[in-house]
Amino acid sequence: MSGGTNTLEQLLRRFQNEILFGAVMLDKLTWDGFELTHACPVAPRSWLLRAKPPQHIQEGFGLAPELLFIAVQGEIQARDLHRAADEVVRSGLRLDGNLVIVTDDGHTYDGGRPLKDRLERIPGRDQRVAWVWGEDRFWPPLSEVLRQQLPTYDVFEERDAVRGHQLMGRDAEVMELRTRVLRGDAVGVFGLRKSGKTSLVRAVTDALDPASGIMDPDAEHVASQACVIWIDAQGLDQAEVDDVADEMLAALRRRMRTAGDSYEPPAKQGIGGLKAASQAILDARRRLCFVIDEYDFLFEREGNLGPVPGISRLLRQVRALSQQQQGAVSLVLIGRDPEHVSVPQLDGVPNPLLAGLTPMWLGPIRPPHDTEMLRTLGRRVGLAVGPETATLARAWTGGHPLLHRQFGSALREEVRLHAPRSLAKEPTDPHREGAVERFLGRQAVLDVDREIIALLSKRYPDAYTLLLDLVESPDPATAVKRSGGPQGSGARMLRNFGLLDEATLALPKHLSWYVRTLLPTQTRVAV
Repeated sequence: MSGGTNTLEQLLRRFQNEILFGAVMLDKLTWDGFELTHACPVAPRSWLLRAKPPQHIQEGFGLAPELLFIAVQGEIQARDLHRAADEVVRSGLRLDGNLVIVTDDGHTYDGGRPLKDRLERIPGRDQRVAWVWGEDRFWPPLSEVLRQQLPTYDVFEERDAVRGHQLMGRDAEVMELRTRVLRGDAVGVFGLRKSGKTSLVRAVTDALDPASGIMDPDAEHVASQACVIWIDAQGLDQAEVDDVADEMLAALRRRMRTAGDSYEPPAKQGIGGLKAASQAILDARRRLCFVIDEYDFLFEREGNLGPVPGISRLLRQVRALSQQQQGAVSLVLIGRDPEHVSVPQLDGVPNPLLAGLTPMWLGPIRPPHDTEMLRTLGRRVGLAVGPETATLARAWTGGHPLLHRQFGSALREEVRLHAPRSLAKEPTDPHREGAVERFLGRQAVLDVDREIIALLSKRYPDAYTLLLDLVESPDPATAVKRSGGPQGSGARMLRNFGLLDEATLALPKHLSWYVRTLLPTQTRVAV
């Protein structure tokens, strides 16, 4: 957020002069312990403010380091909320991407609707907290408003990749991947769907090259340590490898515009154009990182057409650049498994990535980080997650990020059913068993289980056989021994996907429940 040459103090004085309720709003924030950090007019009678909450509020509600405020004299409009979303991007993700505090004085006009009602009419997925004053111009403390309104939004219910403050429990993995990218490795980030692969890689690329993903052309300049070219293969409608290269060139052009870079890559020149653009970046002594999300779609096209013709040319080019400029070129593939790049040949020629790609399997969130995530998000929605709840959640979800959030969402639903008007942090342990039933009824849980069964039965029969044996066997160690032992192919793949606890050899209970309850008996017997 930029205020030109004005200091924050000058901007806040201007804010108080331009916004009728500005002075009393700032006084109330100061009284509540908030520290104003940024202020910016974004339109006539419309301002964006950012403030650090006091520690007890930040930790008590599981908030980001800063909160974003919209203050409008008049009635809030959709465009004001769009500007707020842009500010989250410009902040370098120090703000909560799904929370904004909104205040205006539209409710004071004759016939004016309450701000909360008007916010609900504006489309969007984020939570808008209405902070307004009464007829006597009394402003309630923001801490009290947050305590009342935050629990009404299900912060657990997040299906897309998360960024910044919302990525939890992956610090070790982020550090490992960052190190590999900076030293120019080819890395495959593999794991089950919705296990957080894209979120992990974004955490690295957002830090190394903000222009590649989290900033817009109006953002303040932040130096990049690499030039990241990111494409999502599932969104491509390609027929040939040159079409894939053109998508990479388009991503590079967007990145250069965002960064305000003078270099303009060629457009739609296929492999040749991508090679020239890559060389130009390397000649400028800059690191280059290629990221292909959902890389499986380059090899699994509709109609069983097989790999994109010529895909080995693209991989050979990246490999050649990496060898010519050691340590300066990295490749990150994101997908379910390394099956497609582990074959000896691609397109009838030696596979350029064979033995050259380092697999990085992303499993569940490890203890105690899974409990920390559940408790942090729980505080946001008014839950005091107890130790017995945390243990039960781990047993049922196995630490799978999406499923752990789904358990939290089910827990919130169960608690609100029994304590709908509670404004205090509600203990969850008395409600934990009821949450299990709600969790198992979630469509997201069924979808994850179906995907696991389909993947293992189709591509990893040894792991699938062991899975079914573990579900039925009273002695997991014996079942693993029958399958070839801990280092056998079945046990190894279950561990890679985070489905087999190394210490106890237990499966996540959601998966055992699915196999026993919903997988057809004849399917289990036939294997």
